[in-house]
Amino acid sequence: MKMKKFLSMLLALLLMASILVGCGKQEEPATVDQSQIQIDESAAEQSSEEEAKLDPEAVLLQHTIAYFDNLPSNNNMIAAKDALDLIENNPDAIFVVDMRAKEDYEKGHLPGAVNIPLGEMGKNLDRLPNNKQIILVCYSGQTTGLTVSALNLLGFNAISFQGGMNFGWAPLELSEDTLETEANPLPEPKAPNLDEEEQILWDAVVAFFNEAKSNIEGAEKAYETIESNPDAVYILDIRAKDDFEKGHIEGSENIPFREMGKNIDKLPKNRPIYVMCYSGQTAAQTQSLLRINGYNAYSIGRGMAGWNGAELPVVTN
Repeated sequence: MKMKKFLSMLLALLLMASILVGCGKQEEPATVDQSQIQIDESAAEQSSEEEAKLDPEAVLLQHTIAYFDNLPSNNNMIAAKDALDLIENNPDAIFVVDMRAKEDYEKGHLPGAVNIPLGEMGKNLDRLPNNKQIILVCYSGQTTGLTVSALNLLGFNAISFQGGMNFGWAPLELSEDTLETEANPLPEPKAPNLDEEEQILWDAVVAFFNEAKSNIEGAEKAYETIESNPDAVYILDIRAKDDFEKGHIEGSENIPFREMGKNIDKLPKNRPIYVMCYSGQTAAQTQSLLRINGYNAYSIGRGMAGWNGAELPVVTN
Protein backbone atom coordinates (compact mmCIF):
# COMPACT_ATOMS: atom_id res chain seq x y z
CA MET A 1 0.00 0.00 0.00
CA LYS A 2 2.77 2.35 0.97
CA MET A 3 4.63 1.33 -2.18
CA LYS A 4 1.68 2.27 -4.41
CA LYS A 5 1.32 5.61 -2.69
CA PHE A 6 5.02 6.26 -3.18
CA LEU A 7 4.84 5.43 -6.89
CA SER A 8 1.84 7.69 -7.37
CA MET A 9 3.63 10.59 -5.75
CA LEU A 10 6.73 9.94 -7.85
CA LEU A 11 4.73 9.98 -11.09
CA ALA A 12 3.02 13.20 -10.05
CA LEU A 13 6.37 14.85 -9.36
CA LEU A 14 7.78 13.70 -12.69
CA LEU A 15 4.73 15.05 -14.53
CA MET A 16 5.01 18.41 -12.79
CA ALA A 17 8.71 18.65 -13.61
CA SER A 18 7.95 17.91 -17.24
CA ILE A 19 5.36 20.66 -17.35
CA LEU A 20 7.69 23.17 -15.70
CA VAL A 21 10.50 22.37 -18.13
CA GLY A 22 8.14 22.73 -21.11
CA CYS A 23 6.84 26.08 -19.90
CA GLY A 24 10.30 27.42 -19.22
CA LYS A 25 11.70 26.57 -22.65
CA GLN A 26 12.32 29.77 -24.69
CA GLU A 27 11.50 29.69 -28.41
CA GLU A 28 14.62 30.47 -30.41
CA PRO A 29 14.24 33.44 -32.75
CA ALA A 30 13.96 32.58 -36.44
CA THR A 31 17.24 33.01 -38.25
CA VAL A 32 17.50 34.41 -41.78
CA ASP A 33 19.92 32.83 -44.15
CA GLN A 34 21.74 35.89 -45.52
CA SER A 35 22.80 33.91 -48.54
CA GLN A 36 19.15 33.81 -49.60
CA ILE A 37 18.95 37.61 -49.78
CA GLN A 38 20.77 38.91 -52.81
CA ILE A 39 20.68 42.56 -53.79
CA ASP A 40 21.16 42.98 -57.51
CA GLU A 41 23.39 46.03 -57.40
CA SER A 42 23.78 46.19 -61.16
CA ALA A 43 20.00 46.20 -61.62
CA ALA A 44 19.67 48.99 -59.07
CA GLU A 45 22.34 51.03 -60.81
CA GLN A 46 20.71 50.44 -64.19
CA SER A 47 17.35 51.55 -62.83
CA SER A 48 18.95 54.71 -61.45
CA GLU A 49 20.62 55.44 -64.78
CA GLU A 50 17.35 54.99 -66.65
CA GLU A 51 15.65 57.43 -64.32
CA ALA A 52 18.38 60.02 -64.88
CA LYS A 53 18.57 59.53 -68.66
CA LEU A 54 17.48 62.57 -70.65
CA ASP A 55 14.67 62.50 -73.20
CA PRO A 56 16.24 63.46 -76.57
CA GLU A 57 13.01 64.91 -77.95
CA ALA A 58 12.57 67.10 -74.88
CA VAL A 59 16.19 68.30 -75.06
CA LEU A 60 15.93 69.22 -78.75
CA LEU A 61 12.63 71.01 -78.25
CA GLN A 62 13.92 72.94 -75.24
CA HIS A 63 16.95 74.25 -77.13
CA THR A 64 14.93 75.01 -80.25
CA ILE A 65 12.48 77.11 -78.27
CA ALA A 66 15.41 78.87 -76.59
CA TYR A 67 16.88 79.68 -80.02
CA PHE A 68 13.72 81.41 -81.19
CA ASP A 69 13.11 83.11 -77.85
CA ASN A 70 16.62 84.59 -77.75
CA LEU A 71 17.08 85.74 -81.33
CA PRO A 72 19.33 88.82 -81.63
CA SER A 73 18.04 91.90 -83.42
CA ASN A 74 19.90 90.93 -86.61
CA ASN A 75 18.29 87.45 -86.74
CA ASN A 76 21.79 85.96 -86.86
CA MET A 77 22.48 87.61 -90.21
CA ILE A 78 25.14 90.18 -91.05
CA ALA A 79 25.08 92.61 -93.97
CA ALA A 80 27.76 91.97 -96.58
CA LYS A 81 29.54 95.29 -96.03
CA ASP A 82 29.64 94.80 -92.26
CA ALA A 83 31.02 91.30 -92.70
CA LEU A 84 33.76 92.54 -95.02
CA ASP A 85 34.69 95.23 -92.52
CA LEU A 86 35.01 92.62 -89.76
CA ILE A 87 37.16 90.38 -91.93
CA GLU A 88 39.45 93.26 -92.85
CA ASN A 89 39.76 94.89 -89.45
CA ASN A 90 39.83 91.88 -87.15
CA PRO A 91 40.68 88.76 -89.18
CA ASP A 92 42.01 86.77 -86.21
CA ALA A 93 38.63 86.95 -84.46
CA ILE A 94 36.72 85.74 -87.53
CA PHE A 95 36.37 82.31 -89.12
CA VAL A 96 34.76 82.37 -92.57
CA VAL A 97 33.14 79.23 -93.98
CA ASP A 98 32.20 79.24 -97.67
CA MET A 99 29.50 76.62 -98.25
CA ARG A 100 29.38 76.83 -102.03
CA ALA A 101 30.51 74.08 -104.37
CA LYS A 102 34.26 73.60 -104.54
CA GLU A 103 34.54 74.89 -108.12
CA ASP A 104 32.76 78.15 -107.25
CA TYR A 105 34.84 78.55 -104.10
CA GLU A 106 38.01 78.18 -106.16
CA LYS A 107 36.90 80.87 -108.63
CA GLY A 108 36.91 83.40 -105.81
CA HIS A 109 36.07 83.55 -102.12
CA LEU A 110 36.29 85.96 -99.20
CA PRO A 111 39.76 86.37 -97.67
CA GLY A 112 40.63 83.57 -95.28
CA ALA A 113 37.53 81.51 -96.06
CA VAL A 114 37.65 77.73 -95.87
CA ASN A 115 35.36 75.57 -97.99
CA ILE A 116 32.82 73.26 -96.33
CA PRO A 117 29.81 72.47 -98.57
CA LEU A 118 26.52 71.53 -96.90
CA GLY A 119 26.97 67.79 -97.42
CA GLU A 120 30.34 67.87 -95.66
CA MET A 121 29.36 70.00 -92.68
CA GLY A 122 28.41 67.09 -90.43
CA LYS A 123 31.83 65.47 -90.59
CA ASN A 124 33.64 68.78 -90.13
CA LEU A 125 31.85 70.20 -87.10
CA ASP A 126 34.83 69.28 -84.94
CA ARG A 127 37.01 71.61 -87.03
CA LEU A 128 34.94 74.70 -86.27
CA PRO A 129 36.25 77.06 -83.57
CA ASN A 130 34.13 77.79 -80.52
CA ASN A 131 36.11 80.91 -79.65
CA LYS A 132 35.62 82.91 -82.85
CA GLN A 133 32.81 84.59 -84.76
CA ILE A 134 31.89 82.17 -87.56
CA ILE A 135 30.61 83.84 -90.75
CA LEU A 136 28.83 81.47 -93.13
CA VAL A 137 28.72 82.30 -96.85
CA CYS A 138 26.75 80.64 -99.66
CA TYR A 139 25.02 81.76 -102.88
CA SER A 140 21.87 83.44 -101.56
CA GLY A 141 21.97 83.20 -97.77
CA GLN A 142 19.50 80.32 -97.66
CA THR A 143 21.88 77.38 -97.23
CA THR A 144 23.77 79.36 -94.61
CA GLY A 145 20.42 80.18 -93.03
CA LEU A 146 19.58 76.56 -92.34
CA THR A 147 23.17 76.03 -91.17
CA VAL A 148 23.43 79.02 -88.84
CA SER A 149 20.49 77.97 -86.66
CA ALA A 150 21.81 74.41 -86.39
CA LEU A 151 25.29 75.60 -85.40
CA ASN A 152 23.91 77.99 -82.80
CA LEU A 153 22.00 75.05 -81.35
CA LEU A 154 25.43 73.54 -80.61
CA GLY A 155 26.72 76.71 -79.00
CA PHE A 156 28.79 78.04 -81.90
CA ASN A 157 28.82 81.81 -82.40
CA ALA A 158 27.68 81.60 -86.02
CA ILE A 159 26.15 84.23 -88.28
CA SER A 160 24.98 84.19 -91.90
CA PHE A 161 26.38 86.44 -94.64
CA GLN A 162 23.11 88.09 -95.69
CA GLY A 163 22.18 87.52 -99.33
CA GLY A 164 25.20 85.34 -99.96
CA MET A 165 27.64 86.03 -102.78
CA ASN A 166 24.87 86.53 -105.35
CA PHE A 167 22.64 88.99 -103.50
CA GLY A 168 24.95 90.28 -100.78
CA TRP A 169 28.45 90.59 -102.20
CA ALA A 170 27.66 91.13 -105.91
CA PRO A 171 25.56 94.32 -105.42
CA LEU A 172 28.56 95.98 -103.73
CA GLU A 173 30.23 95.89 -107.16
CA LEU A 174 33.65 95.25 -105.71
CA SER A 175 36.50 94.23 -107.97
CA GLU A 176 37.35 90.57 -108.29
CA ASP A 177 40.78 91.18 -106.81
CA THR A 178 39.12 91.64 -103.41
CA LEU A 179 38.57 87.87 -103.45
CA GLU A 180 41.04 85.02 -102.99
CA THR A 181 41.40 82.07 -105.33
CA GLU A 182 43.85 80.00 -103.32
CA ALA A 183 42.21 77.45 -101.02
CA ASN A 184 42.68 77.84 -97.28
CA PRO A 185 43.30 74.68 -95.23
CA LEU A 186 40.80 73.47 -92.67
CA PRO A 187 41.92 73.43 -89.03
CA GLU A 188 42.79 70.09 -87.48
CA PRO A 189 39.77 68.32 -85.94
CA LYS A 190 39.37 68.56 -82.20
CA ALA A 191 37.09 66.06 -80.48
CA PRO A 192 34.48 67.93 -78.43
CA ASN A 193 34.06 67.20 -74.73
CA LEU A 194 30.30 66.79 -74.45
CA ASP A 195 27.95 66.01 -71.59
CA GLU A 196 24.80 63.93 -72.16
CA GLU A 197 22.66 66.89 -73.17
CA GLU A 198 25.28 68.29 -75.54
CA GLN A 199 25.77 64.86 -77.10
CA ILE A 200 22.06 64.65 -77.90
CA LEU A 201 22.22 68.01 -79.68
CA TRP A 202 25.45 67.13 -81.48
CA ASP A 203 24.13 63.81 -82.78
CA ALA A 204 20.89 65.38 -84.03
CA VAL A 205 22.69 68.17 -85.89
CA VAL A 206 25.20 65.75 -87.43
CA ALA A 207 22.32 63.55 -88.61
CA PHE A 208 20.64 66.60 -90.17
CA PHE A 209 23.76 67.61 -92.09
CA ASN A 210 24.50 64.04 -93.15
CA GLU A 211 21.25 64.00 -95.11
CA ALA A 212 23.04 66.47 -97.41
CA LYS A 213 19.75 68.04 -98.48
CA SER A 214 18.88 71.72 -98.33
CA ASN A 215 15.12 71.02 -98.46
CA ILE A 216 14.71 74.39 -100.16
CA GLU A 217 11.97 74.14 -102.79
CA GLY A 218 11.60 76.65 -105.60
CA ALA A 219 8.47 78.79 -105.64
CA GLU A 220 6.94 77.24 -108.77
CA LYS A 221 7.51 73.68 -107.61
CA ALA A 222 6.11 74.51 -104.18
CA TYR A 223 3.06 76.07 -105.83
CA GLU A 224 2.44 72.91 -107.89
CA THR A 225 2.65 70.77 -104.76
CA ILE A 226 0.29 73.02 -102.82
CA GLU A 227 -2.21 73.32 -105.69
CA SER A 228 -2.32 69.58 -106.34
CA ASN A 229 -3.46 68.78 -102.79
CA PRO A 230 -3.78 71.84 -100.53
CA ASP A 231 -5.20 69.85 -97.61
CA ALA A 232 -2.14 67.61 -97.55
CA VAL A 233 0.32 70.41 -96.75
CA TYR A 234 0.70 73.03 -94.03
CA ILE A 235 1.87 76.48 -95.14
CA LEU A 236 3.68 78.44 -92.44
CA ASP A 237 4.27 82.14 -93.10
CA ILE A 238 6.76 83.58 -90.60
CA ARG A 239 6.67 87.20 -91.78
CA ALA A 240 5.31 90.06 -89.69
CA LYS A 241 1.53 90.14 -89.39
CA ASP A 242 1.18 93.38 -91.39
CA ASP A 243 3.11 91.98 -94.33
CA PHE A 244 1.23 88.69 -94.14
CA GLU A 245 -2.10 90.50 -94.42
CA LYS A 246 -0.94 92.42 -97.51
CA GLY A 247 -0.53 89.17 -99.42
CA HIS A 248 0.14 85.51 -98.68
CA ILE A 249 -0.37 82.03 -100.07
CA GLU A 250 -3.97 80.95 -99.68
CA GLY A 251 -4.41 78.72 -96.65
CA SER A 252 -1.27 79.98 -94.90
CA GLU A 253 -0.98 80.21 -91.14
CA ASN A 254 0.90 83.23 -89.80
CA ILE A 255 3.39 82.70 -86.97
CA PRO A 256 6.04 85.45 -87.03
CA PHE A 257 9.66 84.29 -86.83
CA ARG A 258 10.22 85.56 -83.31
CA GLU A 259 7.06 83.87 -82.05
CA MET A 260 7.96 80.41 -83.29
CA GLY A 261 9.27 79.23 -79.94
CA LYS A 262 5.95 79.53 -78.14
CA ASN A 263 3.95 78.18 -81.08
CA ILE A 264 6.00 75.25 -82.32
CA ASP A 265 3.66 72.79 -80.61
CA LYS A 266 0.85 73.95 -82.92
CA LEU A 267 2.59 72.55 -85.99
CA PRO A 268 1.60 69.18 -87.47
CA LYS A 269 4.01 66.27 -87.77
CA ASN A 270 1.76 64.28 -90.08
CA ARG A 271 2.13 66.42 -93.22
CA PRO A 272 4.76 68.52 -94.99
CA ILE A 273 5.30 72.07 -93.73
CA TYR A 274 6.23 74.76 -96.27
CA VAL A 275 7.88 77.74 -94.58
CA MET A 276 7.58 81.17 -96.19
CA CYS A 277 9.45 84.36 -95.26
CA TYR A 278 10.74 87.43 -97.14
CA SER A 279 13.87 86.09 -98.87
CA GLY A 280 14.08 82.46 -97.79
CA GLN A 281 16.76 83.12 -95.17
CA THR A 282 14.77 83.08 -91.92
CA ALA A 283 12.55 80.37 -93.41
CA ALA A 284 15.70 78.28 -93.85
CA GLN A 285 16.66 78.85 -90.20
CA THR A 286 13.19 77.70 -89.20
CA GLN A 287 13.09 74.76 -91.58
CA SER A 288 16.31 73.18 -90.30
CA LEU A 289 15.28 73.42 -86.65
CA LEU A 290 11.89 71.91 -87.45
CA ARG A 291 13.57 69.02 -89.25
CA ILE A 292 15.92 68.43 -86.33
CA ASN A 293 12.78 68.14 -84.19
CA GLY A 294 11.16 65.57 -86.46
CA TYR A 295 8.99 67.79 -88.67
CA ASN A 296 8.87 67.26 -92.45
CA ALA A 297 9.69 70.88 -93.26
CA TYR A 298 10.73 72.72 -96.42
CA SER A 299 11.52 76.36 -97.03
CA ILE A 300 10.29 78.13 -100.15
CA GLY A 301 13.21 79.39 -102.22
CA ARG A 302 13.74 83.15 -102.12
CA GLY A 303 10.62 83.55 -99.97
CA MET A 304 7.95 86.01 -101.08
CA ALA A 305 10.55 87.69 -103.30
CA GLY A 306 10.75 84.46 -105.29
CA TRP A 307 7.00 83.84 -105.14
CA ASN A 308 6.11 87.30 -106.40
CA GLY A 309 8.90 87.15 -108.96
CA ALA A 310 7.27 84.05 -110.42
CA GLU A 311 3.93 85.93 -110.44
CA LEU A 312 2.20 83.28 -108.37
CA PRO A 313 -1.19 84.01 -106.74
CA VAL A 314 -1.65 85.47 -103.27
CA VAL A 315 -4.66 86.40 -101.16
CA THR A 316 -5.09 89.25 -98.70
CA ASN A 317 -6.82 89.58 -95.36
